[in-house]
Amino acid sequence: MLGRNFGIACACVLFVWGSLPSVQAQSGSLITDLETLTSVSHRGRKSGSKSPNISARYIYEAFRASGANPKYQQFTFRAGIFSKDTGHNVTATLPCTQPRCDTPIVISAHYDHLGTTGRKHYPGANDNASGTAAMLYIARQLAKTNRSRDILFVATDAEERGLHGAKFYAKQLNQDIAVNINLDMLGVNKSNRLFALFSPGFSQFKSQLKSMKQAPLKLTVVSSQRQMARYADNPSIDWHKASDHYAFYRNGIPYIYFGIGEDKHHHTTKDTVKNMDIDKYQAGVALISDFILSLTRSPLDSTS
Repeated sequence: MLGRNFGIACACVLFVWGSLPSVQAQSGSLITDLETLTSVSHRGRKSGSKSPNISARYIYEAFRASGANPKYQQFTFRAGIFSKDTGHNVTATLPCTQPRCDTPIVISAHYDHLGTTGRKHYPGANDNASGTAAMLYIARQLAKTNRSRDILFVATDAEERGLHGAKFYAKQLNQDIAVNINLDMLGVNKSNRLFALFSPGFSQFKSQLKSMKQAPLKLTVVSSQRQMARYADNPSIDWHKASDHYAFYRNGIPYIYFGIGEDKHHHTTKDTVKNMDIDKYQAGVALISDFILSLTRSPLDSTS
C-alpha cells in the first residue's frame, strides 16, 4: 500500500519486452508464491531496476504457466528533481471463451515494496506479496473455466513511489472496462475483517459480493472513504487514494478495492509471512476468487 507521500507525476513510455531467460516460478501454490516473493533472494522487490527484476520475472513465468499470455510493460517515472527511474509492470490476459462476451475486468496488485537496506530486509508479505500471490492464484483458477469476459491482469511496479505503474497502465487502456478489482494487503489480522471498498457512486456487483459466503471472515462492504475511515479508526488515511485503484478511478474506471485496512507491521521488517494468519489469508483469497469467478459466469445485466 502506498505511503502518505504520493510521489511525483510519472513521465512514461511504453516498451514491451519479450521473455527474459527463464526464472523457474515453481508456482502452483498460493503459499509458495507468497513465501517466494518475500524471500531474501527477491530483495524486498524495490522498484527502479533497468530491466525486470527477479520478482517481475517470477510473476511473468507464473502467468505464462497459467496460459495468460504475459508481457512486460516498461515505463519511466520521476525519481527526484533531476532524475528518473524505470519500472516494469507485468500484464497478462485470459480471453473470453463464450460467443457473447461482457465488458472486460482488470485485476491489479502491486508487487513492489521497499527493498533491502544494508542488513535490513523488508519482505512486504502483507504489502503486497499477499495481493500479488492472490492474483496469481486467481489467474490459475480462471484459466480452468469458461469465461464470459476478457480478464486483464496487471502486476504493477512503483506503487510505493506514487502509483506510477498503475497510472501508466490505466492511461494506455484503449477499451471499456467494467471494473478494476485491486488487491492490496489481504493478510487478515486479529479483527478478522476484510474490506471491499467500492468507488464513489458505483454499486454494480455489490449485491453479488454481499451474497458470497463469508465465514470465517467478516466481509465489510463500504461505499465511501468516510465509511472506510470510520471502520479503520484512522481518518488521516484517504483509502480512496491509498493504492492503485485510484489511478484507474482517475481514468474513469470504477473500482472495488479489497484490503484489511491498517497493519501494525506496515512498512517494517516485521511484515513477514510468519506474522500473517495464513488460514484467514487463504479464506479471504478464496472468497475474492469465488466472487471474481462469479463475474465471469453471468452477463452484466444480471449482476446489479
